[in-house]
Amino acid sequence: MRTLLVSDKLNAGSVRVVDSEAHHGLHVLRLKVGDEIRLCDGCGSYGMAVVSEIGRHSILCDVAEVHLAAETAASSLGVITAAPKGSRFEDMVRSLTELGVGRIQVLESARSNKSVKLDRAKRVSAEALKQCGRSYLPEIGPVVDITTLKVEPGVHMLLDPDGEAIQPGSVKRQELIIGPEGGLSPEEREHLISQGVKPVCLAPHVLRIETAAIAAASVWIAAWESTQRD
Repeated sequence: MRTLLVSDKLNAGSVRVVDSEAHHGLHVLRLKVGDEIRLCDGCGSYGMAVVSEIGRHSILCDVAEVHLAAETAASSLGVITAAPKGSRFEDMVRSLTELGVGRIQVLESARSNKSVKLDRAKRVSAEALKQCGRSYLPEIGPVVDITTLKVEPGVHMLLDPDGEAIQPGSVKRQELIIGPEGGLSPEEREHLISQGVKPVCLAPHVLRIETAAIAAASVWIAAWESTQRD
């Protein structure tokens, strides 16, 4: 179903879609009066709407009923990751959004990529939400420095080839930390471990950042979803 995002909380009644979403509806989806469209506010509320008026820069829709989507197990998972270079970061954000993660933060360290465009990442995440039918946008950002990152023992996990075997356990808030290409420095790794971060091993060899992020998120989410279905 074609989906558009609204900027305010979605309520039943007349809803005007504006800005880039209206442009998408007008020029990409080519909506016409009488067309049916799914509206979503990115905070869990969604509803089916009928286009009642087409303007030059806006679309007026009539929403009969608004529903609140249940949050999935995946929303308990956060990914704190060094950013791959170029479009690889956006590709990673797109995949993590599709998987349903709740939070994506960018980790800055001595060897990490410092040129990150969070605004572009948020737009990519919104596009992924509409494509996959999700109702909750993940939190994107902020950029956090590894030396000031506030961690909680039992919550934060570091993907590390020398770590213990991954055991996702029951559904709870979990934050996965993924270092940069070239790895964390010995001092940065020791700093995290001294703060109570647990090293866990995803694979015995070196993975690209986006591979590690997507694979690790998939392991946790699949395990949690399986537990909830049992």
